Amino acid sequence: MAQDDDTPPRLRGPPPGATEPPDHVKKPQIYEIFHGSSTSSDRSNLPSASPGEPATEGQAGRQPRPTLKEGFESIKSDDFLKVHQIPCAREGLMTGMGAGAVVGAGEAQRRKERAAMARVVEVIDRKQAEKKAQAAEAARLKREAEEKEKTQQAQKSWYKFW
Repeated sequence: MAQDDDTPPRLRGPPPGATEPPDHVKKPQIYEIFHGSSTSSDRSNLPSASPGEPATEGQAGRQPRPTLKEGFESIKSDDFLKVHQIPCAREGLMTGMGAGAVVGAGEAQRRKERAAMARVVEVIDRKQAEKKAQAAEAARLKREAEEKEKTQQAQKSWYKFW
């Protein structure tokens, strides 16, 4: 774009080799750092254990890890009747059923393909056996023909001229 007046052209951006950072870097952004649910004042209230002494459950602020037996005992028979109302369970069941259907269909297809391949191998083996048998029969007939020709040559009298 040409300028009509005598004003010098406006520069766009810093000149080549400039070391000043661009405008978006000049304005720093402030970020908050979260250190979990406990604050520094909460941490100071926690009793500390001596190095040789194991920490108790209350010291770490955690509950004991549940066992498998406790997990099974927490399941009620009514839970099975309401499983469709739990959003994550419904989504998980739908995903599992879909994946099971895909895997099942793939396995049925694979079973058919395996049976077809077994038939192909059987047919190929049978044809190779037939070719081998035909080649052996042809070789036997050729040997018999040669032997017959030799015996005829041997029986022919050498003095007959006609």
